[in-house]
Amino acid sequence: MTHCDCPHLAVEARALVLAPAPGCAPVLDGVDLEVPLGCRTALVGANGAGKSTLLRALAGLVPVRSGILRTNTRPPALGRTDVALLGQRPALTPGFPCTVARLALMGRIAHRRWVPGYSRDDKARTEAALETVGLADLRTRLLHELSGGQLQRALLARALCQGATLLLLDEPYAGLDNRSRAALDGLVFGDALAGATVILSTHDQGDSASFDRVVSVADGKLALRLACDGHHPHRHG
Repeated sequence: MTHCDCPHLAVEARALVLAPAPGCAPVLDGVDLEVPLGCRTALVGANGAGKSTLLRALAGLVPVRSGILRTNTRPPALGRTDVALLGQRPALTPGFPCTVARLALMGRIAHRRWVPGYSRDDKARTEAALETVGLADLRTRLLHELSGGQLQRALLARALCQGATLLLLDEPYAGLDNRSRAALDGLVFGDALAGATVILSTHDQGDSASFDRVVSVADGKLALRLACDGHHPHRHG
């Protein structure tokens, strides 16, 4: 993958070295990566290959040990509203008092700054996001009561409320049945995320069939297996 300092890239990495935590050996060593705006990109590799570390670095959660990494032309940083990481299913305590609607509304926190409470617009965006992901009827459901697929859609609703244009999904297909997988694909490849860039990790090569770009992650390296540079069927606008 060649380096191109281009404003039309959602992700740009050059000679990038990443480790999962300070003091750990690098899991990615001297890698290059380019993801154009609007692409649907699948990172495919075994558990421990470095997929999650790369996604966390893109979200500003893992520091760059050396090299260059940019998201939407800027270095990754915590608190940015244009980037959202949807992690693997968290362990949720039964009875934890967070509903689907409350989770989605959390996407507006960064926009509120020091203003207390939520505005009418914040709440309208939340309702629109829940409608978009098909969870409007479950707005009062507690998170621990959701299926894996429903929780993924709730997290997407939060990202939509946040206004993120770069969505990072870490193993979203894990544990999903066929119906839930189809519902998630309908969002990832449908109008709900029109104009967004999606990078998704998976250990199953079969999950990547519909993606614009497929990048294998193995032995500390990235290898581009499929690239669709001239036409992105999921890019709108």
